[in-house]
Amino acid sequence: MTNGAGKYRLGFDIGGTFTDFVLSNPETNEIAVHKCLTTPDDPSVGAMDGLQEILSGQGLDFSDVDHLVHGTTLVANALIERQGARTGLLTTRGFRDILEMGIEQRYDIHDLFLQFPDPIVPRYLRREVTERISRDGEIITPLDLDDVRRETGYLVEQGIESLAVCFLHSYKNPRHEKDVAAFIKAHYPDLILSISCEVQPELREFDRTSTTTVNAYVQPLMNNYVTRLTQRVADKGFDGNFHLIHSAGGLAVPEVAVANPIRFVESGPAGGGLAASYFGAKVGKDDLISFDMGGTTAKVCLVEDGKPEIASMMEGARVHRFKRGSGLPLVAPVIQMIEVGAGGGSIARVDSLGLLKVGPDSAGAKPGPACYGLAGTDPTVTDANLLLGYLNPDYFLGGRMSLDVDAARRAMAGVAETLSLSETGTAWGIYDIVSENMASAARIHIVEKGRDPRGYAMVAMGGAGPLHAARVAAKLGVSEVIIPPGSGIASAFGFLVTPLSFEFRQSSPGLLDELDLSNANTLFDELEKKGRNLLLDAGVLDSDITVSRYAEMRLLGQMHEITIPFPGGPLNQDKLGLIRDEFAREYTRLYTQLYEGVEIQILNWKVLCSGPSPNAVYTQSRVDSTGTDASTGSRQAYFTEAGDYVQTPTFDRYRLVPGQVIEGPAIIEETESTTVVPPGAHVEVDSDLNLRLTLAQNPVATTAGAAERRSMTPSAEELENDPIGLEIMWSRLINITEQCWHTVIRTAFSLIIGEAQDFACEILDAKGQQLAHSPRAMPVFNITLALAVNAMIRKFPIETLRPGDVLMTNDPWLCAGHLFDIAFATPVFRDGKVVAIMGCVGHVADIGGTKDSLNAREIYEEGIQIPPIKLYKEGRINEDLVALISENVRGSEQVIGDIHALVSANASGAKLILEFMDEYQMHDLEVLAGVIQNRAEKAMRDAVSRLPDGVYEGEIWGDGVEAPEKYPISLEVDGDELTVDFDGAPPQKDRGGSNCTLSYTRGHVLYPLKCMLSPEIPSNAGCYRPLHVKAPAGSVFNCDKPVAVNMRTRTGWYLAPNLYKTIADAAPDQVQAFTGLPGSALFYGYESGGRIYNDHLFQGGGQGGSAHGDGKSGLLFPTSAGNTSVELFETRAPILVLSKGYRCDSAGPGRLRGGLGQVVRARKLYADGKPSQVGLYPIGVGVSTDGLFGGGAGLGASAKVTHTQTGEITEIGTGALVTLKSDQEIVELCLPGGSGYGDPVERSIEAVGLDLRDGYITAEGATSRYCCSVDDQGEIDVDKTAVLRNGNGLQ
Repeated sequence: MTNGAGKYRLGFDIGGTFTDFVLSNPETNEIAVHKCLTTPDDPSVGAMDGLQEILSGQGLDFSDVDHLVHGTTLVANALIERQGARTGLLTTRGFRDILEMGIEQRYDIHDLFLQFPDPIVPRYLRREVTERISRDGEIITPLDLDDVRRETGYLVEQGIESLAVCFLHSYKNPRHEKDVAAFIKAHYPDLILSISCEVQPELREFDRTSTTTVNAYVQPLMNNYVTRLTQRVADKGFDGNFHLIHSAGGLAVPEVAVANPIRFVESGPAGGGLAASYFGAKVGKDDLISFDMGGTTAKVCLVEDGKPEIASMMEGARVHRFKRGSGLPLVAPVIQMIEVGAGGGSIARVDSLGLLKVGPDSAGAKPGPACYGLAGTDPTVTDANLLLGYLNPDYFLGGRMSLDVDAARRAMAGVAETLSLSETGTAWGIYDIVSENMASAARIHIVEKGRDPRGYAMVAMGGAGPLHAARVAAKLGVSEVIIPPGSGIASAFGFLVTPLSFEFRQSSPGLLDELDLSNANTLFDELEKKGRNLLLDAGVLDSDITVSRYAEMRLLGQMHEITIPFPGGPLNQDKLGLIRDEFAREYTRLYTQLYEGVEIQILNWKVLCSGPSPNAVYTQSRVDSTGTDASTGSRQAYFTEAGDYVQTPTFDRYRLVPGQVIEGPAIIEETESTTVVPPGAHVEVDSDLNLRLTLAQNPVATTAGAAERRSMTPSAEELENDPIGLEIMWSRLINITEQCWHTVIRTAFSLIIGEAQDFACEILDAKGQQLAHSPRAMPVFNITLALAVNAMIRKFPIETLRPGDVLMTNDPWLCAGHLFDIAFATPVFRDGKVVAIMGCVGHVADIGGTKDSLNAREIYEEGIQIPPIKLYKEGRINEDLVALISENVRGSEQVIGDIHALVSANASGAKLILEFMDEYQMHDLEVLAGVIQNRAEKAMRDAVSRLPDGVYEGEIWGDGVEAPEKYPISLEVDGDELTVDFDGAPPQKDRGGSNCTLSYTRGHVLYPLKCMLSPEIPSNAGCYRPLHVKAPAGSVFNCDKPVAVNMRTRTGWYLAPNLYKTIADAAPDQVQAFTGLPGSALFYGYESGGRIYNDHLFQGGGQGGSAHGDGKSGLLFPTSAGNTSVELFETRAPILVLSKGYRCDSAGPGRLRGGLGQVVRARKLYADGKPSQVGLYPIGVGVSTDGLFGGGAGLGASAKVTHTQTGEITEIGTGALVTLKSDQEIVELCLPGGSGYGDPVERSIEAVGLDLRDGYITAEGATSRYCCSVDDQGEIDVDKTAVLRNGNGLQ
């Protein structure tokens, strides 16, 4: 590069394995690139060294740089490593535990011992103040500043550096939060403050509280980091503009980063999408898949109309990095990227099914892949690429690092031996599976957006992206891959092509047809003013600022929104019509049809303000333009198309010239990456030196007929001997069910399906045997749905079905045990025959019948019974059936809307199954189903065999309907078979609906056994073949029609803890103690104006302790449901939730204690004279269940109504349908705590002390339950406690 003072632009991106640098000379358009290993202990050390290296390499120093752009992982790492500031939280009285409760959902339905992220703010630093604002922004209870003064003083005494404030519904009325801010600034001016109405003013209290506390937590750290880095580069002579890139892909000045660090969690990864947009625009491609694969992860981003897709939220600090739900929700604009644990360092292993798995664990930078020679011994993707011949061992990182081929072989040998494959076969398997993992993640994301990946080009970046791009693209049906120069660091170049920008958002729910235009325009103007001011402060001219307006909209009653662009200028009636039409187009594109007669609701308003885009051009400075032959020789490389190693030409990318064409197979090398060109593909170098890789299309997929496909369908022996192909195909089936799950979530209307997720999707073979289900399905449905489908195809035999038929039933004896659960079956046709069945089942909000379920005696009182019937016949809906349902349920728009959502999910699944079969040229799924089910069966039999043979007997007490009752159980283990028998169970009840059908009993026995015995194996019919369930006819576990069954959870939910308690001695590490059973309050009535509300408020009890740790406080087990957002619930029903928090001393004591139960209190919002009915049915009243191995029982359940004017208290007992007539009546539902595991006296003194500090237990509880001595300051006296415990026999 030619020297010139103060004109260069430099971007740098600190990643998990490597730090990337791009230096741009805007005058000559030359680009220099550099890459170095990240220094994990202090990433800034490696960054500063790398900055110096790239500048020195060009004969420059820091004073030659005019613009420095940085992408940082500081915030993300601070969350993962918990390196933030000591932070306090002020919140609405009664709600300090929201931050810890989360959504109370198990993010992996088969893992009993899930770990959840610790709250950023411990409980003793979460303080409550008196105040309350309603859903409409009305002040119900004024802010008590004395509370604020007292609690802030306490927090300051505890040494907090930063304070977060989050009050309920502050997005609607921020007055109380702003009053607190004014108080803090006046009395504690040095205290760093984040208030939720400024950080994230949107509906949903947990998400908003989490986001605000994280912002406060990392603010001091971001301030120190930015200040230190700014000073370091200044000390080196830099005096230009310094910007950081935020998660949504725009640039921001350091002051913005310090004030809003939550906007920088995904700062570094944002560059990939920006670079893809740039390179796509250069070649005339607006719709792109950005594929960025590095050393640790791969990231996929969708670019549409030349812009990366922006999401509204992300998760940070996941306990399991690649499991959704295991992290902290953070609501902030972010370039939406799907992250997969698939990088060069991803580790390969063999699972218990004998199948090859790759990732998500990574060898990282240290020790790295085995071939790095840094003491790594596990086989990784990089080792596989080396053994396949794709990497040159002497030219890694441009020759700065050599790779050890022998070390890679040694690492590969162990896995190869286990699989009975050659080292080459294993290496190819790793390469192919990791490519499939990335393609599957991309496919789910793209299809979820209503797009077809075949309509996109791919831009491949990152050190490993070009190595895998051709394979990933082929799996997606993408025909063109663009590999830009310096692709290994192209993400960092993305930093140099993005403008200064910022987005502001605000929740303000309202119906489109009832919109107050004046208020809407004022809201947009206020958001725009905030954005403009930030850009003006950063030096952007007002005339250079562009403004884009959007809104997140949905059909009224749905829980998930779609983003719709708004026209510029003030809103008026004509523009509302345009907006309505645009919503209809986008909704129909995504979800096939827009339901007539449903109102459109706006939830969130957004304004994006942007400055001008930099004029950056990418021309690499290392290109050799002398015309020297680019060929560097050849080497042996493996290609599956050839079935062996072939002599493959290699090329130096820096010597390629525009117009040059290279036919595959070929390998093109550059310093930062290597491009693999498979046989049948070819590469052309364009005028900008991009590699334009065109893939050969497979004509067989579209032309093969039934006879050809029949001959191509692999045999069972072939599949059994192909663990790689089997793993890929099985994973694809599971991914199809996951795509169906997303369809339901985004289109459901009820809280119970759309929010609590009480539904399931699965694929069954043509015989009705389960093949795969969504990983997030409601667990009991995974067993009962197959039973329902089999019942339906008995009524309508497979050979009588026709394309377009959809079957349905809600028969409790055939399906899931009560009428609310409706199952649907859609046959999938290929070559004129049924090859599979898509099934789904969901719990609808209402099914008619009585709401006083505890007094129902027969099924006829409980609602509409739908026998197996055709909802659709050859594509035509049964309008009479729909009308019959609509007329007999409350809130029919929710019920019918949910039915449409479930049927649509089946239809999308059927389409995806056929595409899958086309891709693999399969005539049917019979052989694949048999192999998959047999493998799962073997894994389960192996797990059962590890239990000691014998008969295990036990019992548990349930609260029953009128009196507690005993449930005996017998488990017999005989070799590889396990039988559960409920001989002696109480007789069925003639009132109260607590009876279980045998199908429901099977579901709640087989599911906990699956969790205990083979949690890591994807569930299908084979898993359950060695497991058997018996229950006497006419008992509560095998009731006869037509007894009432609606309250079957009162009995069925005791089955899992009874089973674990009984088998605990034989499998102490595989079970958990009794978990406090979930509960819900169902509120029903009419709002002013006549609108019906009929919504659940869900919550969980405390999880039982286990050998793996304390139980989580608040968890919906044995379901996989989530709780209900208080704010969302209140927007749907005129109810005021007064508190939702943990019950002190409710956790069962143990060496590893149970989780705490919780209490929820609520009343009518207004004294409007309209009654509200509340179904209160606590489970666990008057009974307790001891823990395991000496652990104690948790506090039981209860419910009551308090009349505040008279002081009268009405105890509910085991439940009742309560009618609230005024806002002076308060309902209270108490959920039980989980039982403990192990002797409480063995619990560590430190753990008891922390529980005492956080208010989980009282001093009396610490003394009586844990044998601890508590002093006058409320702390444990260690010496006295040791004496007490020794006196109790603890040595």
